[in-house]
Amino acid sequence: MTDNMAVQASHCVTLEDRKKLTVDGVSDIAGYDEQSITAKTAMGDLAIHGSDLKILRMSVDMGELVVEGNIISLTYSQPHEESGGFWSRVFR
Repeated sequence: MTDNMAVQASHCVTLEDRKKLTVDGVSDIAGYDEQSITAKTAMGDLAIHGSDLKILRMSVDMGELVVEGNIISLTYSQPHEESGGFWSRVFR
């Protein structure tokens, strides 16, 4: 396993005083504006809600996202699992 794959597989969230958020294990940013950011992580999509949100740093190589602003909530959605087709649904 390469170092990049190991970084992408791990996931850590650090919130400091509801003003600065650091997230490891981020592979992509799906959407962004001043009120919300949606990040693709190793543990599913992470929705960050707040006001005056700014992305200070996004490193795909390191899998790191740093956000600053008034952070109100963090919400995860379940990762999408691949559908196995007809036979996998029959034998569930």
